Amino acid sequence: MSAGTNQIAIGVVGVGGMGRRHAENLHTRVKGVRVAAVIDADPMRAEEVAAACGSARVFQDAHTLVKDSNVDAVVVSSPDDTHAELVLECLRYEKPVLCEKPLAVHAAEARKIVEAEVELGRKMVQVGFMRRYDPQHLSVKNSILDGVIGRPVLFKGSHRNPTVLPAATTNTTEFVILNSAVHDLDSARWLLEQEIEEVYVRGVNTDPAFGNDACDLQLIQLTLSGGCLGTIEVYLTAGYGYEVGAEVVGEQGTVHTASAGNAILRLDLTRFQQIESHWLDRFQTAYVAEMERWIRSLVNGQHPSPDAWDGYMSLFVAENCMDSLRSGLPQRVEKQERPLLYQ
Repeated sequence: MSAGTNQIAIGVVGVGGMGRRHAENLHTRVKGVRVAAVIDADPMRAEEVAAACGSARVFQDAHTLVKDSNVDAVVVSSPDDTHAELVLECLRYEKPVLCEKPLAVHAAEARKIVEAEVELGRKMVQVGFMRRYDPQHLSVKNSILDGVIGRPVLFKGSHRNPTVLPAATTNTTEFVILNSAVHDLDSARWLLEQEIEEVYVRGVNTDPAFGNDACDLQLIQLTLSGGCLGTIEVYLTAGYGYEVGAEVVGEQGTVHTASAGNAILRLDLTRFQQIESHWLDRFQTAYVAEMERWIRSLVNGQHPSPDAWDGYMSLFVAENCMDSLRSGLPQRVEKQERPLLYQ
């Protein structure tokens, strides 16, 4: 806790679109915390966010921020390739950390985080799979738990973005899986409470501007441990807007996320409903709930969720998806033994 207060002092590493949203939510919407420190590759942006969050201290080095005695916990929302190193640094100083997905860029790096937590003997990492806090996805989850649709037999996920930056360095086939489909892989595991045993992935390039013939549209077929099948469609240049959905088909019925929450407008012989253009707008409620749950876990000693094991497993399956896409063949996902800490 911050000296002389009952507030938890949070350091935010990376205050671009996602990090800025986390910092602003912590400052304006989450009780019992204060944004004490920020750092960003853009010093002017860091200064701007720091001022907006009550004059937080601006750091020049992320590792210095992590080990600072005036920082109680850390949010990691910097570029993907920095995640593993920073999370491990937080664990070295035994500081709780909420890390944006993916937990790392390689499953082996995420496994090192799991092993470091196991060595500490307690969970200190929460991963930013915010769909687990989205009211629509929670409604689907609760319907499954209540047994109203019977035994689940099919998961169907869809994930569409309007566009991406032309020729961006991240516009690769691997990026689609590691940074986008990884959400849907986690959703399948979480909603069904089953592990993914086999994946089969096909992809095409529908937009030359996406770059290097990378597969901006991918279809993933799943076989899960409870006898359930699944499909995930990820389309990063869908054009019309940002839309995420999940449906679970059971033996007695189906349940799926509702459409966008905007009002339905009837005008000039047309009935339409506006769709969000960006994930930051679509999941704002989930981002706040995610932060509130993380802070409660720090105050009450609850286990963070989703945890480092979830971060590792999503990456492990994602790497199998990449192998399948390269080979053009189904890929068997080797069973992973879950450490006792995560059971």
